[in-house]
Amino acid sequence: MIKKVLILTFVFRPNVGGAETYANELTEALRKRNYFVYVLTYQPISGNQKGESLEKGKNLEIRRFQWIGDNWFHKLEKYPLFLFAYITPYLFIRSFWWMLWNHKKIDVIDAQGLNSSFIAVIFRYLFRKRAVASIMSLYDFQPGSLFARVVSWTLSRADHVIAESEASKKELVGIGIPENKITTFVEWVDLDMFKPLNKKLAKRNLNLPSNFIVLFVARAIKIKGADIVIDASKRLQKMDITFVFISRDGPMVDVLRNESKNSRNILFIEGMEYEKLREYYAAADVFVIPSRYSENAARTVVESFACGTPVIGSNLGAIPSLMDKSVGFLVNPEPVEIGNAIKKLYHDKVLLNQMTKSSRLYALKKFSEKNVTAIVNCY
Repeated sequence: MIKKVLILTFVFRPNVGGAETYANELTEALRKRNYFVYVLTYQPISGNQKGESLEKGKNLEIRRFQWIGDNWFHKLEKYPLFLFAYITPYLFIRSFWWMLWNHKKIDVIDAQGLNSSFIAVIFRYLFRKRAVASIMSLYDFQPGSLFARVVSWTLSRADHVIAESEASKKELVGIGIPENKITTFVEWVDLDMFKPLNKKLAKRNLNLPSNFIVLFVARAIKIKGADIVIDASKRLQKMDITFVFISRDGPMVDVLRNESKNSRNILFIEGMEYEKLREYYAAADVFVIPSRYSENAARTVVESFACGTPVIGSNLGAIPSLMDKSVGFLVNPEPVEIGNAIKKLYHDKVLLNQMTKSSRLYALKKFSEKNVTAIVNCY
């Protein structure tokens, strides 16, 4: 008998981002394992992309609900209460109406993120369904705060909690979630899609300069460290290095446009289909992720390794759990340290070649689709 899973998520393709990509990869992995997957989500509420309101495929049904966009999601990210009020009630209403007519089809609900988990917990009691909460971010909870108490209340009432990293599990235990109720997993990537290419040919095919390429892929926001990489690029202007920024949205998009026009060593690519990103990962000599905040297990790191490209990463959050010294450097997220790490790989070709070769092998060992088993076991 086919098991039927409902994925509740505020973000999904065609939006491009770590959470969106994870939800899509999970959907595809479940379909391969003969699960029927229902997805209830919003049309993208940032950016200009739109998906089908109702999309159907083999073992798949996606419903995208139209909601107010205008980049309010990013404007409210710093204010959990306002963000909750913006994205949660309407998805609850639309999902509740859908569940009234379809709850008998569902065996388990996998809620992506805290806000979706709040909805899933209500559905658990209303419709007697197993509810699993998937936590994809680190929150730096202040024990005893209103936010921590609300999260603890919500997740304690889920049947199980899936955490993206040990760092996430640790902070959830710290606010009162029983340790035996939490399962951690490691991200995975399509290793046939994300794979190494000849870097010289890849640069030529993408019309990139033939010199040393530093790649940054993230939303254009300060907490992701885009300005840190810009500052590092200015310190390295005399070197044969090109900094490639790929970003679709965020308050720093205009800054990146201007820097690309006025700086000889900066190239800004505004938005890109997810499938095309692999070519840029493979063409780059090094990938940088200088996040200023406690970022959870960043998917871009995994994708970079799969394409045979070493990483210079922030030493904050869960990024250190994704790598070791054979495949890159962990540094403080500030321009001097990022710049020094880039210079090290630029000058030391032996080390660069070693890390490049090790990156793909590391991905094959750590980030295959078998990692989805930990999630399926929670259903």
